[in-house]
Amino acid sequence: MRILLLSAYDALSHRYWREGLVEQFPEYQWTVLALAPRYFNYRVRANPLSWFSEQYATLSAPYDLIIATSFVDIATLRGLVPALATTPLWLYCHENQFAYPESAQQAEQKLQADNKQQSSHDLEAKMVFLYACLAADIISFNSAWNRDSAFVGMAELLHRFPEKLDNSVLDSIKSKANIIPVPLPPIQALDKLASDSSNEIAIDRNKDSQTLSLLWNHRWEYDKGPETLLTLVTELDKNNFNCEINIVGQQFRQIPAAFNKIEQILRESSSLRCGAWGYIESKQQYQQLLQHSNIVISTALHDFQGIAVLEAVQAGCVPLLPNSLVYPEIFAEEYLFAVERDTQRTANLIYTQLKQWQQSGLALSPDVSNFEWPQQRKSYQRTIESLK
Repeated sequence: MRILLLSAYDALSHRYWREGLVEQFPEYQWTVLALAPRYFNYRVRANPLSWFSEQYATLSAPYDLIIATSFVDIATLRGLVPALATTPLWLYCHENQFAYPESAQQAEQKLQADNKQQSSHDLEAKMVFLYACLAADIISFNSAWNRDSAFVGMAELLHRFPEKLDNSVLDSIKSKANIIPVPLPPIQALDKLASDSSNEIAIDRNKDSQTLSLLWNHRWEYDKGPETLLTLVTELDKNNFNCEINIVGQQFRQIPAAFNKIEQILRESSSLRCGAWGYIESKQQYQQLLQHSNIVISTALHDFQGIAVLEAVQAGCVPLLPNSLVYPEIFAEEYLFAVERDTQRTANLIYTQLKQWQQSGLALSPDVSNFEWPQQRKSYQRTIESLK
């Protein structure tokens, strides 16, 4: 079976997924085209042009199936490359633009413009997603939160159109949708990965230590809630909370100012110890950090599956997460905190739970083995085989 795999904005989580997919199914003949995760507004609309000009011969080869991420403007690409027009299409949705939180800059731009008008780049990304869903034979979302927020967003978008459409457009999309999460590598392989490292990071890996080791492992961007993290670190320092704090994740040219303030607090604190800081390039060292840490914290404003959290929990961390987004469908209430409008109140709730765990003992780390490839492989195989 010949499969064309397209990733138009190949961010780390997208690459993580597609590499795992290819590795799990060596019996298929894969052709992979991926574009670097740069210039989002351009990339989401111009990816057909990039591939049309550079990969036309590859795209025109015969395929039995197309698997495309939802950033691929597959409707346009099929029009440009006739050979793809009738090839079965599986659309995989890591995220959707309807539930993506606004940055402060985007909110300011809306205030300056007519609030009732959809910004052009915002509309472009949403329409690419909508058309891709209409073109697909099967649509898979990585979580119910992702699916449901996408359906709500598409319904609101269609309702704003000057020419009213009946429900058949959205109904046809819903009828093709299912939920298949991004799988995790099996824990045995990860344990071996960590133990094989000859360059172990200089940290105490004893999880029974009295000093809690906290982990925040997300992209250093506004949508991961750095301001809430800053408020939490400030609260921990003010209360002389004895713990190690590891703040790691992918960074970009513009880093939110909150991280500089957090680093300064950690340097000057008498009770907080700064552990790992910044992006960890080595997979082995990153896995060691996960196994070393006690608690993984998210302050995210959006997470459609939360792979970084799942990886940490798989390694034995106890999660402490917002009671919103994708988290309530994965984790029990004991691992969730209420998200308040006031950042300080949210930080207080996180601190209260951390203090309780420090005094009374940690909760058990939940079982997330159902997200691993051995449990998810059949769902992927059934989907692929159904489109032969």
